[in-house]
Amino acid sequence: MKHLVTIIGHARTGSNYLCKLIEESFPDVASHYELFNKQMCHINSNYKDRLISHYNTDKLHLLADSNPIEFMDTVINLSDKNIVSHKIFPEHMTLENAKKMIDKSRMVFLVKRNFIDVYISKKRALLMTKTHSNPWIDVDTTDFKIDFNKDEFINQKRDYDEWYRNITDYLITKGKPYNVLYYDEFHILDIKGQQVLIKEKLEQFIDGKCLNLTVTEVEHVLKKQDKSLDYKTKLNNYSEFMDYICNRGLSLST
Repeated sequence: MKHLVTIIGHARTGSNYLCKLIEESFPDVASHYELFNKQMCHINSNYKDRLISHYNTDKLHLLADSNPIEFMDTVINLSDKNIVSHKIFPEHMTLENAKKMIDKSRMVFLVKRNFIDVYISKKRALLMTKTHSNPWIDVDTTDFKIDFNKDEFINQKRDYDEWYRNITDYLITKGKPYNVLYYDEFHILDIKGQQVLIKEKLEQFIDGKCLNLTVTEVEHVLKKQDKSLDYKTKLNNYSEFMDYICNRGLSLST
């Protein structure tokens, strides 16, 4: 029997790191990335040719977008692993299809991060697309500053909170096994500690200890893009940002 593990998150919450960690650490798991990205289907390279051959087209993102549940079934069926993982963001599909994906999943990892850091990191990456081909991974963003926009922040935070609230409510209502991975707490752990945690949750929710997942020793996953905790290195209008954060009683990452 095959099991689907769905990672539900938002851009810049550490989901790419988690997908890579699972791919490098657990040879018993077929770890995919953004299968339902509107521009490109980010499928595990070991399975890309299989999907292209099966569908007789390399426009996998169009197929995934037109019928995400059927596409996911195909990915699972063509896998030679009994556990298949992938991730979804709110822009990948409708909430109704996200709920259907949850229904298909044996368990869910919900990855979350302080929205202040999500906002800054995402805006940085979007601006850096002008000068970098892929600023979403392995690009040093330290000291790359953005302009904080209060209205933009409020609107995006509202959407962010609503996405997680809807997903969490549905998980609870359906009684679906899930585990929340908070960015700061997860990244305090070293790689071995992260592997132990993920292995424990997979074995707990999928098939008990009889699953006995193999773990590969990993020295490096993805490098941290921003090496500074000082928000002065992140924002052009730092004083305006701090006034807003303090007046709203919001907490910064430490």
